[in-house]
Amino acid sequence: MESALHNHVGGGSAVVRSESFKRVLQQAEQVARHRTAVLIEGETGTGKEMIARAIHDFSLRCNGPLIDVNCSAIPEHLVESELFGYEKGAFSGADAVKPGLFELADEGTLFLDEIGDLDLKVQVKLLRVLDGVPYYRLGGCRKVNVNVRIVAATNQCLEEMVKAGRFRGDLYHRLAQFKLEIPPLRERPDDLLEIAEQSLHEFGPGAYFGKDAIAALLAYSWPGNVRELKNTIFKAVMQAQHPRARITAMDLCLPVVAPPANNMAAPMEGGLDQVERQMILQALEKCGGNQGKAALALGISRRTLVRKLKTYRESTPDETVAPSPEQQRCYRAQVNIPIRMKYASEEFEGTLLNISVGGAAVAVQRALRFGVATRIYFRIPGSQRDCELCGHIAWSSQQGNYGIQFDDLPAKSLTDMQRWLQLLRDANTATTSTAP
Repeated sequence: MESALHNHVGGGSAVVRSESFKRVLQQAEQVARHRTAVLIEGETGTGKEMIARAIHDFSLRCNGPLIDVNCSAIPEHLVESELFGYEKGAFSGADAVKPGLFELADEGTLFLDEIGDLDLKVQVKLLRVLDGVPYYRLGGCRKVNVNVRIVAATNQCLEEMVKAGRFRGDLYHRLAQFKLEIPPLRERPDDLLEIAEQSLHEFGPGAYFGKDAIAALLAYSWPGNVRELKNTIFKAVMQAQHPRARITAMDLCLPVVAPPANNMAAPMEGGLDQVERQMILQALEKCGGNQGKAALALGISRRTLVRKLKTYRESTPDETVAPSPEQQRCYRAQVNIPIRMKYASEEFEGTLLNISVGGAAVAVQRALRFGVATRIYFRIPGSQRDCELCGHIAWSSQQGNYGIQFDDLPAKSLTDMQRWLQLLRDANTATTSTAP
């Protein structure tokens, strides 16, 4: 059964599909009717303000005011006067009495966003107010007494700031009577795709994501979370060649990232057995055919991997005649060959580092984006055959190299590649067998 707060949040524009975010909402509902202070932790754009508003709406103070303030947006010299107010004549320009935000939030909730940016001197006064001690406005001689529930939020690690002496430990423990940790969007793929679809329908009715775009959305880490995702979708719709049709990975213009070895984000077709087969073969390709590394990346034992590969071989009746393209993908040859590369509308030189039937790794002196259509041209060593291979940018490494996932190869190119890779494999096997 959905919680009341879940329905309240989900009833608006928010998307709640992931189990991790549902747990946060359940905790928020439980604490909403208590008087305790709440500290919401999470990266920028994860929805901390939304949770704070929901807590207020379901608290016993829901009929009182909700005052929100971004502590990082107030100039340092004005923080104290904004929070606690000032009397007429307290300083130059103070022409009238100004109630502080605490007074405005009396009998309600004060939401202090980015609490980690508060000056240490202000932290002292804030702690006293949280403990129920009356305070003076700046320049005042009459104490002000307020009844305010504090909900604070931060994208920083306050515990580390306490250790570094940049945040008061006593204030931290006062604020963190109850902590809510909001998981980042990259850990909530169900929410991510739903928010992306919702945003796409809002900005470009009739448009849809291509498979390469979905793979790019899942592969990217989204440091700006929901805000960054919505901005990206909006820009993609505005810049797309056909905004009412398919949105591609190239339209998204996301930075290229290396996909985690144990997270095959690209959509796979077929039944569960076929999906498993594709995942195993892709893992072997990425690990250069090393079965131990592939098993570790997949989270299975090497014995299980060997057993499954044996099953795949036995289920391929014509295997003794010629290896299938899928099996050939398991062999990746290490090379060092100059290439010419066409990336979008640009052409430049590069180096082919390794290659298989499924893809290749290249080194170039420039930054490339995920999903962009790419062609590489080179001459197969020891022959007069020129090779042209088409694909798209699929990953990058920390060394600045890039991976290209090939599209379906034409029959002639596939035959040439298979022959060349077989020669390389035979040469490598001969070298290994004669090594002392």
